[in-house]
Amino acid sequence: MARFAVLGLLVLGLAAACGEEKEKKQAGKACGPAPTTMSGSPKLLPANFPTPSGVAYTSEKKAGPASIVSGYVTGDVGDAFDSYKRMLDGGGYSVTKDEHEEVDAEVNFSGGNSTGQVKLLQECADRTSVTITARPD
Repeated sequence: MARFAVLGLLVLGLAAACGEEKEKKQAGKACGPAPTTMSGSPKLLPANFPTPSGVAYTSEKKAGPASIVSGYVTGDVGDAFDSYKRMLDGGGYSVTKDEHEEVDAEVNFSGGNSTGQVKLLQECADRTSVTITARPD
């Protein structure tokens, strides 16, 4: 039984490593045309939610009680991570957790009568996708 558990962990570890390698390869490729942006500002973001310079929103939707707003920013994941973390921490929100890896990052937040996460993924050489998920407190 212990052998199966160890084997299962090895398989999961290899799958995660393969996923990371695929993301890294994708992040180094040239970007195609930018996605079409929304007209106007998103209506589903929490009150006074900060938007770093250069972020373009592409869609928004409800998923049960959660609101999901998608977009992108020109540049790498590190710059986007630093901008969101700084603006959330000093803009009436609290950063409750953050994680930054080579091609992806997350900034969890609380404030504006909501909690949620900003998920960042460098989708190509000079564009990072932004997905904001917010749930009411």
